[in-house]
Amino acid sequence: MALFEMPPPELSTLPEKGVAHLRIRSWLLSSLLLSVGAYLMFITWSFLEGSLYLIHQHNIWWYTFNLPVTGLYLLLLIPLLRSMLTKTLETYRDIIPFHDRLRRLERRAYTLNRRGEWIALAIGAAVGMFVFPPPVFREHLSWSMFDILGDTLIFGLGSWHVYAALVRTKMLSAMHDHVQNLTVFRQTISYRPIVRWGVANTAAIVGAMAISSLFIPPEKRFQPITIVIYSSLALAAVLVFVFSKAPTSIMGQFRIFRAFFLFVAVAVVGMVGFNWLEGWALRDSLYATVITMTTIGYGDFSPATPQGQLFTIFLSLFAIGIGGYAITSVASFVIEGNFHRFIKGRRVDKKIVEMRNHYIVCGSGKLGRQLAIEFYKSQVPFVVIEKSSAVLEELLHEVDIPYVQGDATQDESLQLAGIERAAGLIAALSDDKDNVFITLSGRAFNPGLRIISRVQSGKNKAKLKKAGADVVISPHEVSGRRMANEMLHAEVSTLLDEMLRAEQQTGQTLRLEEVHVNQIKIPALAERLQQGRLTVSDIGQRSHLMVVAVKRDSLPGDDPYLYTPRGNSLLQQGDVLIVLGTPEQRAHLQHNILSADNFESWISRLWS
Repeated sequence: MALFEMPPPELSTLPEKGVAHLRIRSWLLSSLLLSVGAYLMFITWSFLEGSLYLIHQHNIWWYTFNLPVTGLYLLLLIPLLRSMLTKTLETYRDIIPFHDRLRRLERRAYTLNRRGEWIALAIGAAVGMFVFPPPVFREHLSWSMFDILGDTLIFGLGSWHVYAALVRTKMLSAMHDHVQNLTVFRQTISYRPIVRWGVANTAAIVGAMAISSLFIPPEKRFQPITIVIYSSLALAAVLVFVFSKAPTSIMGQFRIFRAFFLFVAVAVVGMVGFNWLEGWALRDSLYATVITMTTIGYGDFSPATPQGQLFTIFLSLFAIGIGGYAITSVASFVIEGNFHRFIKGRRVDKKIVEMRNHYIVCGSGKLGRQLAIEFYKSQVPFVVIEKSSAVLEELLHEVDIPYVQGDATQDESLQLAGIERAAGLIAALSDDKDNVFITLSGRAFNPGLRIISRVQSGKNKAKLKKAGADVVISPHEVSGRRMANEMLHAEVSTLLDEMLRAEQQTGQTLRLEEVHVNQIKIPALAERLQQGRLTVSDIGQRSHLMVVAVKRDSLPGDDPYLYTPRGNSLLQQGDVLIVLGTPEQRAHLQHNILSADNFESWISRLWS
């Protein structure tokens, strides 16, 4: 179905059924007829009635455009949002076949509840006709009909859009949870479609507020009823976003925004109430509300009427609690370090965006924490993904590293960590199911990614391999073999022991690294390699690294490693050197041997 074609009757909402009575196949033409046509009808009627001159005399031409412009905007939103709803539903339909419950949710998302639609339209129209300030020149029939038509179209449709956005977002959220529960070992369901839907509806509501505000006369923009209406629309926009299951990385900071929003909402209610009941100016009403919420109570403003006093009693019961909640939320946000983490998180996000060929560690528990520390000491670029703020905070106290606070099984967290640009990923969570999810997502985002996964149960090794893991490691098996070796061969001191002992005794970090001889960029060394004259000692003299082994292509059955090579051992194209050294020596190797640019700049400085 094309974007602006009429939907089928069995899947139509109340406004769509109403527009269908025009018998026009194009929604765009029908919308133009209803909005612009109604405005032209008003102009013609007022001309025949003799009241058209009043528009020019009082210079209110601009404000009469509210009906055609805002009305057309609200009408065109219906097929646009319906198209986005279809795309969101298709995302879930592509994952699993829809059974009866999902089909019922899909149908309700399209058609909504007819009674709820009528109530939403009626409330909106009633607010426009009986609450919002009446139009000028109401003694003229054309202006009265213009008011009724405009209120029904703008306020009624606006209220319907709010109702539809809230109901559909909650239904999509329920559908997302249901689909997720049915795909235990198949695929992680992304929040992106439903979040995109929530953002689109929020933007649609905000857009309606912005467009309609252009056609409100300046003297009416700050009237209490105008403030209440626009505050209610803002509340609806926030609720739609909240219902859309925003990711943890966003909702983790939602408490401070929720406190601020509640504070502003109560302040608006108090301001409008005092303005109506006591006749105070809006500024004075706001001032009285805020000092009531903060329990300051200077006493310079006190309600004089019985209804004002009653209003103050009820306002105090709610306002003082909400005011205290807002103040304590802001205080804890700053004192507990959330503000610092919020600012620091923005810097970390920028750093992650700039990363290329880095590594991602999913989970920072006992195993993930040790992985992060090893990567940190080795000075390789990496990012940690951790859901628990407490676990993450404990790790950050020890090492200052880039991180993403979120669920590593969710695609959004992996994308924030730069999965498309990463060189490797380690799934180090304690749950095999979660590691399968991470492996599937990582392989889908980056087919060339090297993936190493932790496994708890040996029977799940094959599943992780099928999911796309290159290496599957059981910490229990590795630890068991290591402990058995120590018991049976206690006199043998391995190279790993020496490395750990050197770090513990001298603080010097020693690590094994790989050097691909084909990556050597220094012209002199590259030329010797081409001529077959490059030796192990050439590498050792340049990098100060100890070459402990050489890996070389060999025939099947032969050992590919040449251990403890002599200094005069010749190197060949494709050889991989296993070297031992410090991270500083590795950095020296990277910048002075494997980088032609740095070498050429060094030669330039030498000759200058």
